[in-house]
Amino acid sequence: MAKSRSTFGKMQREQEKRTRAKEKVERREERKNAEPEETPVGAPVDQGKILLELAKIHEDLAEGRLSLEDFEVRQEELRELLMID
Repeated sequence: MAKSRSTFGKMQREQEKRTRAKEKVERREERKNAEPEETPVGAPVDQGKILLELAKIHEDLAEGRLSLEDFEVRQEELRELLMID
Protein backbone atom coordinates (compact mmCIF):
# COMPACT_ATOMS: atom_id res chain seq x y z
CA MET A 1 0.00 0.00 0.00
CA ALA A 2 1.35 3.42 -0.91
CA LYS A 3 2.06 6.02 1.73
CA SER A 4 -0.27 9.02 1.49
CA ARG A 5 1.38 12.26 0.60
CA SER A 6 1.05 15.49 2.51
CA THR A 7 -1.38 18.00 1.17
CA PHE A 8 -0.18 21.31 -0.15
CA GLY A 9 -1.92 23.13 2.71
CA LYS A 10 -0.17 21.03 5.32
CA MET A 11 3.23 21.58 3.71
CA GLN A 12 2.55 25.32 3.55
CA ARG A 13 1.59 25.45 7.25
CA GLU A 14 4.74 23.55 8.20
CA GLN A 15 6.86 25.96 6.14
CA GLU A 16 5.20 28.95 7.83
CA LYS A 17 5.93 27.42 11.25
CA ARG A 18 9.59 26.98 10.35
CA THR A 19 9.78 30.55 9.05
CA ARG A 20 8.19 31.98 12.21
CA ALA A 21 10.53 29.92 14.40
CA LYS A 22 13.55 31.18 12.46
CA GLU A 23 12.38 34.80 12.77
CA LYS A 24 11.85 34.32 16.50
CA VAL A 25 15.39 33.02 16.95
CA GLU A 26 16.76 35.96 14.94
CA ARG A 27 14.83 38.49 17.08
CA ARG A 28 16.19 36.88 20.25
CA GLU A 29 19.72 37.08 18.90
CA GLU A 30 19.25 40.74 17.97
CA ARG A 31 18.00 41.58 21.46
CA LYS A 32 20.83 39.62 23.05
CA ASN A 33 23.47 41.36 20.93
CA ALA A 34 21.89 44.81 21.08
CA GLU A 35 23.67 47.55 22.91
CA PRO A 36 22.20 48.25 26.33
CA GLU A 37 20.14 51.39 26.50
CA GLU A 38 21.70 54.54 27.83
CA THR A 39 22.81 54.09 31.38
CA PRO A 40 23.68 57.10 33.46
CA VAL A 41 27.41 57.32 33.96
CA GLY A 42 29.00 59.26 36.76
CA ALA A 43 28.05 60.10 40.29
CA PRO A 44 24.56 59.13 41.44
CA VAL A 45 22.08 61.97 41.37
CA ASP A 46 20.26 62.94 44.55
CA GLN A 47 16.81 61.39 44.16
CA GLY A 48 15.24 63.99 46.44
CA LYS A 49 16.40 66.79 44.14
CA ILE A 50 14.93 65.00 41.14
CA LEU A 51 11.56 64.66 42.88
CA LEU A 52 11.63 68.35 43.84
CA GLU A 53 12.42 69.29 40.25
CA LEU A 54 9.51 67.13 39.04
CA ALA A 55 7.19 68.91 41.47
CA LYS A 56 8.53 72.29 40.28
CA ILE A 57 7.88 71.57 36.60
CA HIS A 58 4.35 70.38 37.43
CA GLU A 59 3.76 73.65 39.24
CA ASP A 60 5.26 75.65 36.35
CA LEU A 61 2.93 73.87 33.92
CA ALA A 62 -0.11 74.55 36.09
CA GLU A 63 0.83 78.24 36.39
CA GLY A 64 1.45 78.59 32.64
CA ARG A 65 5.18 79.30 32.99
CA LEU A 66 6.06 76.16 31.01
CA SER A 67 4.64 74.91 27.71
CA LEU A 68 3.29 71.37 27.47
CA GLU A 69 6.03 70.35 25.02
CA ASP A 70 8.80 71.66 27.30
CA PHE A 71 7.13 70.01 30.27
CA GLU A 72 7.02 66.61 28.57
CA VAL A 73 10.65 66.81 27.47
CA ARG A 74 11.87 67.87 30.91
CA GLN A 75 9.69 65.31 32.66
CA GLU A 76 11.12 62.50 30.51
CA GLU A 77 14.69 63.65 31.25
CA LEU A 78 14.00 63.62 34.98
CA ARG A 79 12.27 60.24 34.89
CA GLU A 80 15.34 58.72 33.26
CA LEU A 81 17.42 59.88 36.21
CA LEU A 82 15.09 58.33 38.79
CA MET A 83 16.28 55.06 40.29
CA ILE A 84 13.36 52.78 41.07
CA ASP A 85 14.03 49.76 43.25
